[in-house]
Amino acid sequence: MVLEVRKPRPLWEILFSTHHTDVGLLYIISSFVFLFMGGALAMTIRTELLTPGPTIISDPAFFNRVFTVHGTDLLFLWLLPFAAGMGNYLIPILVKYKDMAYPRLNAVAYWMIPPGAALIWLGWADIGWYGYPPYSTIRAPGPAADMWIFGLKILGLSSILGSINFVVTILKCKHPDMSIMKLPLFVWGILTTSIMTLAALPTFTAALIMLYTDRLGVSSFFNPAMGGDPIAYQHLFWFTFHPEVYIFFMPAIGMAYDLIPKFSRKPIFSYASGVIALILLSIIGFASWAHHMLATGMTFTEKTVFMIGTLAAVPMSAMHVFNWLATSWGGRIKFAAPMKWTFGGIALFFAAGAGGVVNTALPLDFITHDSYWVVGHFHLFVMGTISFIFLGFMYYLFPLITGRMYNERLSSIHFWLMFIGAIMVFVTQHVLGLFGMPRRIYDYVSDPDLIIMNQIATTGAYLQGIGMAVFLYNMINSAVRGKPAKMEDPFEIGEVYYDHRRREPH
Repeated sequence: MVLEVRKPRPLWEILFSTHHTDVGLLYIISSFVFLFMGGALAMTIRTELLTPGPTIISDPAFFNRVFTVHGTDLLFLWLLPFAAGMGNYLIPILVKYKDMAYPRLNAVAYWMIPPGAALIWLGWADIGWYGYPPYSTIRAPGPAADMWIFGLKILGLSSILGSINFVVTILKCKHPDMSIMKLPLFVWGILTTSIMTLAALPTFTAALIMLYTDRLGVSSFFNPAMGGDPIAYQHLFWFTFHPEVYIFFMPAIGMAYDLIPKFSRKPIFSYASGVIALILLSIIGFASWAHHMLATGMTFTEKTVFMIGTLAAVPMSAMHVFNWLATSWGGRIKFAAPMKWTFGGIALFFAAGAGGVVNTALPLDFITHDSYWVVGHFHLFVMGTISFIFLGFMYYLFPLITGRMYNERLSSIHFWLMFIGAIMVFVTQHVLGLFGMPRRIYDYVSDPDLIIMNQIATTGAYLQGIGMAVFLYNMINSAVRGKPAKMEDPFEIGEVYYDHRRREPH
């Protein structure tokens, strides 16, 4: 199973393997490549907004293309593939099965990602990661928008195939002695995520087909000039993508449940409440999609229903947080990198959750809607909470993948640069929203308050960029020159590590 860096296998052996660890490795490496590519676009956006007026981008249309590809890349080519990679690597081990249920289908699902990514990056569309009509229907230039649509359809099909494989592997291939209520909570996180994906994605698939036929001029679902309704697209979009936020989050919850008991050296406080909260959170995810559309003219009754539905997610999320805190309370905590990143992610989750409640409350949402407050909230959740836990889990799996240990000091430098940077960027973006700065804009008025806050945000983004460079150096250097890991218990926390000896190539 260990990636032999000193004695590498032929590249083609890994590329064309159907073994779950090899496919998982491809997912993980690809997701980090796209994380750095999307991050480079984020640096470009923040540099452009460092001062009012054109800074490094002279064409506003080009700016729109940058933030479209940035958002699409980091959501669909970083978060989803990373979770799928970790699932591929660990699920068969955790359910005690030799491989995924359908190994070849598993490899096919992965190999759908490169062409989907190529369409998005080469198309370079300017319609935002949401593709709202009527602009995307009647004004967005082709073939860029068409390539974005087909790229997302390929990525969506890849997610559906992967989810089917996870569900069958977990429910049908788990060891006979392992009841469903004995599955690790990481497995529960992947299972609920996969079921949500299968329920949510077909709606967006249909919306993309309708959008494309509108662009061809053979239908008028969303084209107001022909009697269509652009708001209908928003309903279809958010019916998929509000649950999708939880689809991004559920694997991180499962990873936190895997890490916190081990590094607290205590059993999980309440396994049953963790399972129940995962299931309820996945259901609530579908019951609150229209809270993204409270400013689109719905009736007061409809707004109230969706506001209450969204607030119902708060106690379910809090149940996880209380479970984590109760587990670590009184434990002999070892603050190695995995635990540090997980606790950092939970701290940012508190801030992101508080901002989300403001977005949910009707009077406050009308103040913050389409402002930088929303940008700050969303990024604090996605690039703060979720990505922090993902990075912590990457450090935890590093010995399993490479057989070596990473540099703990560099991991601490990475963590603090990213944590301080996240506060500087995303908290400041909340304040920018309160000062009335709209999101998705190329330029802003030359106001001293706006200028200084944008400069703080950009400085924070640079700190995060430096942090990720440190991470990249640490991973590559440690994989080649790192100290050999004690594979039975590499973190010396008295816990049995994953079965590192199991490798059964087909």
